[in-house]
Amino acid sequence: MGKKEPDPDAIYRYLGFGISPGKIKDFWETEEEKKKYLKIVQSRGAKHSILERESSIRNINLMTSFDKAFSLIGAAILIVAFFLPVYSIDPEGKAISGSAISFLLNLPFIGAYASGGGIIMILAMIVFILILFACPAAGVLNIMGLFNKNKGDLYLEAVKKYSRFTYVPIFLYILLIIVLIIGAPHPYGSLGIKGLGESLNFAAIFTMTGYGFWLNIVGLLFGFAQARGI
Repeated sequence: MGKKEPDPDAIYRYLGFGISPGKIKDFWETEEEKKKYLKIVQSRGAKHSILERESSIRNINLMTSFDKAFSLIGAAILIVAFFLPVYSIDPEGKAISGSAISFLLNLPFIGAYASGGGIIMILAMIVFILILFACPAAGVLNIMGLFNKNKGDLYLEAVKKYSRFTYVPIFLYILLIIVLIIGAPHPYGSLGIKGLGESLNFAAIFTMTGYGFWLNIVGLLFGFAQARGI
């Protein structure tokens, strides 16, 4: 038995077109009414577009006043620590400490001593010197990023660009720890200096460093939080 084809007129009536047969009238009574309505829709659409742009996650200003203050404190610590004791030794019961400036002024003597300890000691000295320069440089760059004159996305991009340098001193600290874990004997033994020991090793981080060295770590943690949070 053949399949019966649907009646087109029945479909037409089922869809409701039979209720008001003939040509469908224009929805707008006048052309002026149509233009007026379109104008209202366009106006509302523009406002919605602005609202969407301002409230979208991508365009929200992610740095609050607290974030900026947090980052600024970290940057300031990195700069100030340069002028605070970064090394400390205790020869003959008399504590001697000095800032990065003092360390650099004594570099000829320190370099001559390190050269007698082989490649590991020389590498440790070089990495330590790089840390002394990289930490305040990261602080200055972070401040430059925080006070850049751009707005919105451009401001955040500038902050990100400047804050990336924070990873350099962090990497140097990690490298210094690795070098110290490998260790190397002191060329002339402990020299009777308390905390120096017979070799340069990981313990030197705790026995031969000043609080400026540790403040750098605090400042880098602040900067790292900023770099990861934006």
